[in-house]
Amino acid sequence: MKPADRIVRIVHVEGTGLLASDTHGRVHLLDARLRVVRSSPFVPQGRPLYGLAVADDWVIGKDRMGALFRWSLDTLELVDRLDPATVCDRDLLLPGERPSPVSSRGIGIWKGKVFVSSGYHRQMLVVDLHTFEVLEIRPNICGTSPMEWACTDHPTLHAVSDKKGNLRFGSFDGDADFPDRVKLDDGNIHRVRYDARHDRFWATQDFGAGENADIANGVVVVGATGEKEDECLFARDDVEFVTFSPDHLRAYAGGFDGELHIFDNTERALRITRTVTGFSHQLSDLTVAADGQVYVLCQDGEIVQLDPDGTFVRAMGFPRQAVWDIQPSPEDPGTLYCATDTGVTVIRVQDSVAGPMTHVVAEHTTGFGFTRRVAPVRSARRSGWVGITRDHHAFRTDDTDRTDDTDRTDHTDHGGPDPVLRWSVELPALPHTVAVSPDGARALVATNAGAVELDTADGRLLDTFTVDGLPVWAAVYLPDGDRLLVTRNGVIVVLDRSDASVRWRFDQGEYPKRLWIQSGRAYLTGDGGVKELVVGEGVVARWLKLLSNTVENAVVGDGLVIASSYGMQLAAYDYTTGTFLGLFEDLPDYPKALSLLGAADGTPYLLVGCRTGLLSLYRIERRPKKVRLVKVRDHWLPRRPAALDLRIHDR
Repeated sequence: MKPADRIVRIVHVEGTGLLASDTHGRVHLLDARLRVVRSSPFVPQGRPLYGLAVADDWVIGKDRMGALFRWSLDTLELVDRLDPATVCDRDLLLPGERPSPVSSRGIGIWKGKVFVSSGYHRQMLVVDLHTFEVLEIRPNICGTSPMEWACTDHPTLHAVSDKKGNLRFGSFDGDADFPDRVKLDDGNIHRVRYDARHDRFWATQDFGAGENADIANGVVVVGATGEKEDECLFARDDVEFVTFSPDHLRAYAGGFDGELHIFDNTERALRITRTVTGFSHQLSDLTVAADGQVYVLCQDGEIVQLDPDGTFVRAMGFPRQAVWDIQPSPEDPGTLYCATDTGVTVIRVQDSVAGPMTHVVAEHTTGFGFTRRVAPVRSARRSGWVGITRDHHAFRTDDTDRTDDTDRTDHTDHGGPDPVLRWSVELPALPHTVAVSPDGARALVATNAGAVELDTADGRLLDTFTVDGLPVWAAVYLPDGDRLLVTRNGVIVVLDRSDASVRWRFDQGEYPKRLWIQSGRAYLTGDGGVKELVVGEGVVARWLKLLSNTVENAVVGDGLVIASSYGMQLAAYDYTTGTFLGLFEDLPDYPKALSLLGAADGTPYLLVGCRTGLLSLYRIERRPKKVRLVKVRDHWLPRRPAALDLRIHDR
């Protein structure tokens, strides 16, 4: 049996097996073939369990709102839970302060005590491991940032990291003082490990630091006295883990680039000897068993077992689905193209007594990696879409053929004409966004190797555009056909449609996620919120208040801006005044794709595509100084296992 819900953390426990925590607050024990042996009970209001640690006979977990759990290691029975809202020092709270969501991994366990930052990020709980008595509520070691990792591998010197790029050295003994600090990153340090072979610490980077910030990142090595010794910058995106083999002769590191790097640690110099690619998704966690077997967790919930040298052993075959993007058909706004893990699903929206409802009319399975983004395209004869996939493909699919009446079958609940793959091409690097030119003739793909322009008729490469040699993370066409590019570190350039000369350059300083043109304005999401841009002028408006993490997506319409964040949040703002109108948390899933819909009576609705293939429909109720999102219905797309194509690259 496989876990029913997506796995978010794994840890291998010698003598027990592989433990895995999921998005609904449960812990599972997997056997040697990655099948579920037993699971912990369901937890009311179960939330993603990001913190997971094991000590003695106990499993300790922390969910995204700061609740702390204890299970029996032998049975996985739930024994204790500390509530994040009530277990706190009220004298240390700010006025009106409530627990804030955060995907914090940090749990320190030392000499029978558990150290963990709570739902109130400026506070830390010290809990007895064996009785779960709260021994102390103290100021957080990391100040206002949640503790992201705690390394107690060294017998006397401990290290803790936070979400602001700080690494602190000290000891959990006595007063748990960590006086020495070094700044290693402009973002999260997700993992810190002690290298017993060379008496040093390895730490991961999310953004990079200094002149490499938002350009290149990887792992940083710090000596036992706190000085930075070396670094290896191999990534263009977050690095999620670094872990050693039991003999410390190898180190394993990887993250959101989807590549596993194997270091030879026999000598002190940092040296990658092998890279494994072809995983189904980004890499989010890794654990190594006592016999050297490596278990890699992909962000879609798949677990892959490898030999110590990176050779494939087996995969769990987790059935997954996600809705990454939703775009309306150029011919019919009631027909929506949804980018999914398996390809592109075509949805038809129709009115019903209970409001709009969605139903699947066609499903195109590409056979490539998951579809990250989709862009509608319309020409004189055909309509359809251009999509980009995680495994570096761009493709064009036709929806209908307007020259052949036999292909004009009405879409019904039983489906319509099967979409037809027209072409596919391999891209030079990982793609991020795709846009189609106003005349439908060109497609612009933002990749880590720059922006790639393709002919939508046959996929032929037309041109490649670079900006300072940086990864381009978002790109779109302006109404006049000029190209607008945004680099990973936030540099915006507009390239002339004819000769690609730079018409405008602006550095807004924060990494992007999505970019689109609406009513002559450009809208950008990412670090720093939702931004409205005027070409030639810069950022003219911004919406960000109360969102706890990167803003991934947003929609603008009906006088509103509605944004989604990595913190499982939706927030609403008044478009004209920027006034905050409502925050919606504890969603059933991670929101990824957003689309505004309208009913026949003029009522606005929000369609939210989520990580588990969930399509949630909300009615938008506008009140004075407030917006409510009222759930109308949910619909889940079918889930399927991913196909793996692992490849080993020796160096």
